[in-house]
Amino acid sequence: MNEQIEEIKEWIEKADHDLGSAKIIYLHLSDYFDTIAFHCQQAVEKYFKAILIYYKIDFIKSHDLVYLLDLLSRKLEIDELKF
Repeated sequence: MNEQIEEIKEWIEKADHDLGSAKIIYLHLSDYFDTIAFHCQQAVEKYFKAILIYYKIDFIKSHDLVYLLDLLSRKLEIDELKF
């Protein structure tokens, strides 16, 4: 369990760094839209992976947000059916 928590913390920390980078770039170089969007995408990807690990959902190495969100959505749909 501790190993799982540490992995989740690592993904969240990396995601926070990506989001922080996007904010700094936006504040100082606001016309760098592509770079800002890249770091936002990276942050979301890493937050999704932290959530997937929390729910113990296996995923392949991927940068595809739709794929990662689909895995999470399936888990949430299954949980809703249990109620």
